[in-house]
Amino acid sequence: MDLSLAEQFVLLAHKPTGGRVLAADYSGAAELGDLALWRRVEFVGVKIRLLDVTPTGIAWLDGGIGLLRQYAGSRNKPVPAYKYIRDRSPVGSPSTSALAMHRSSLAQRDYLRCVRKRALGVIPRKRYYPDPAIWNAVLGELRAFARGELQPDGRLTLLAALVHSTGLAQALPLTNSEREQLKAISNNTALGVAVRGVINSQ
Repeated sequence: MDLSLAEQFVLLAHKPTGGRVLAADYSGAAELGDLALWRRVEFVGVKIRLLDVTPTGIAWLDGGIGLLRQYAGSRNKPVPAYKYIRDRSPVGSPSTSALAMHRSSLAQRDYLRCVRKRALGVIPRKRYYPDPAIWNAVLGELRAFARGELQPDGRLTLLAALVHSTGLAQALPLTNSEREQLKAISNNTALGVAVRGVINSQ
């Protein structure tokens, strides 16, 4: 699958009927997961430590490294996860947020279809519809992982942690046992612990 962890998370956070769930606001947390997969950062409790600032050639990843580097300073102090997630949230800067960036990337590849409508016939708005085959493929892999049908790997473990810790699991068509398994994975994953800390502090 040619989707980053952040793109998979953003895709799942969009409803097949259009619109998105609140969990999408935490797309910056998924970027931290990608940075961990690239071995550019490590989690220290609810903080992030930069390990490698070598450019990846991927604009948003390098931008994330730059943001963390700015926070860490010359002494490379661990950065609270909430700082990064807050700065990448659509609440403060909708057009430059992690959600907007990954949504645009998905739309360019037709994994998300943008439909322009008018609310009350006057107010312009956009609705995004995920490609059903891709959305179901990502969801199916996550469900199979939760049922123990797939071997654990870093990407699936981090996706499971994100889906539970952001509350996205409640909006997805999962069984109770699948949700419980995602919860167990999240509770034992540094990213899950960090993201819950961010959400609980708000």
